[in-house]
Amino acid sequence: MAAQGNRDAPEDEVLSYTSAQAPDSATLDHGILHEFVGMYLRRAHEVAYEDFRFRLGPDALQPGYFTILTLIVRNPRISQTQIGAASARDKSSVTKALRCMEDEGLILRLRSARDRRIHLSVATEKGIAQQARMEAKAVAHLKALDDAIGADRYATFIATLKELIGNLEKMRP
Repeated sequence: MAAQGNRDAPEDEVLSYTSAQAPDSATLDHGILHEFVGMYLRRAHEVAYEDFRFRLGPDALQPGYFTILTLIVRNPRISQTQIGAASARDKSSVTKALRCMEDEGLILRLRSARDRRIHLSVATEKGIAQQARMEAKAVAHLKALDDAIGADRYATFIATLKELIGNLEKMRP
């Protein structure tokens, strides 16, 4: 059995745990990963979300739910399709979020009088209060992001991210 991931190991070498040494973390070979923008975008998203969740404390919802709840509070009777487009989320994740928020009493989903296949979402008093608490706490998160990016680079950073998104979406086969 060859040692997986080690091109220099002979085919008949078996991994031995008695003398095995883990690689030194400071000198790990990352290969192409050090150039992989997606890895840094994912990590930046995770760190930003961790900060956001920490600041929200017990008011924190699942990832993306703040966005969806904010859209519903600010746009009563918004459709699921509109929520998906505005939040850049697929239909199944929007459906899951709406069901969860409905179960928690944060929103109501109403059938459209014009087309019964369409559900329109409105926030309950509980949902409006939750969103307001979250938004108030989100201000500190936004300040932390502004400080981390730098006031002089913020507009350029956001423009670059939007351009990256748009260009990659255009390039999809």
